[in-house]
Amino acid sequence: MKNLFLMRHAKSKWDENLSDEFRSITENGKFKTEKVAHFLKDNFELKFDKVFSSKAIRAKETSQLVKPILFHFQEIHIEEELYTFSHYLLDKWIRNLDNQLQNVLIFGHNPAFTDVTNQLGNKMIYNLSTSAFVWIQFESDDWKTIETGKTIKIIKPKEIK
Repeated sequence: MKNLFLMRHAKSKWDENLSDEFRSITENGKFKTEKVAHFLKDNFELKFDKVFSSKAIRAKETSQLVKPILFHFQEIHIEEELYTFSHYLLDKWIRNLDNQLQNVLIFGHNPAFTDVTNQLGNKMIYNLSTSAFVWIQFESDDWKTIETGKTIKIIKPKEIK
């Protein structure tokens, strides 16, 4: 059984005169990310075999905020290919994961995350908001052959009291 966990990066700053890849996250984005991470810690026993992040600053900053809350001792693997907005490329990347990995957490971007959630999960969403978290579980033991999985949880910051 495979578990795919997706966390969209926190709200990023638009007032910085930087290219997209180098934009950092806002204070409100930090707050919402930590809120979601603490909710996950308090309500689920999540274990990740490996954690990946896009190379974009906002995704790396988001992963660094979550790390001390959910996966203290694990390394965050920065992947060039995860800096994508294409669900096709993201799906291809997921299907090429090492089959020894059962539980994978990825920090990345929309619209790829929304589209992959709709493609691989069994619940349709309109938009995965910033700092939101998705958990999809697959019956397959091979990432290459995953089909529609069960969307176990979608957690958006605004839904947490």
